[in-house]
Amino acid sequence: MTRTRVLTLLRLAGFGLVVSAEIYLIVHLGPRFNPVTHFGYFTVLSNVFAALVLLAGAFTEVPGPVRGAAVLYMLTTGIVYAVLLRGIDVGTPLYANRILHVVLPILVAVDWLADPPRRRIALRKALWWLVFPLAYLAFTLVRGPALHWYPYPFLDPDENGYGTVAVLSLVIAVVFVALTWLITTVGNAKRGQPGPAVEA
Repeated sequence: MTRTRVLTLLRLAGFGLVVSAEIYLIVHLGPRFNPVTHFGYFTVLSNVFAALVLLAGAFTEVPGPVRGAAVLYMLTTGIVYAVLLRGIDVGTPLYANRILHVVLPILVAVDWLADPPRRRIALRKALWWLVFPLAYLAFTLVRGPALHWYPYPFLDPDENGYGTVAVLSLVIAVVFVALTWLITTVGNAKRGQPGPAVEA
């Protein structure tokens, strides 16, 4: 089996896993399913985005910066889950929990390493990946008081106070920046072709 065929199967499998986890989760929630809150989770948004990137990548070349953004969001999802949410009941059944928080972050990282971007990605360009998580944080904190709901305990100022939320958000921001550097550095190194950094 060729490398291209293996990557195609890997990407299709990743897409299928996210779809199956989402369906399982929706069925499990039944009448409690609320699309407004469901798609208020960074985990769900990042997995859906990564799944679409994987699906597209199974059939055509996806620009390196787009793939890199998916890797960043998924790795952060996995790390934040492991450090801040493991052991906390977030209402997600085990199968969906493992797929969305563990399997997909690993899968997209493997995909990035196995098929690095064809053109170098400049770090200053990759920092644009941070726009989405920053917008997500702002939207979550603005919307929270109106809905009386926050997707994650560490983002709930009613429970922890705005000071704690600010500190934890800053720590997570540092993780985002560090991972952005790591992803671009590893991707460019694996690419193995010298030359000026250009936007893919």
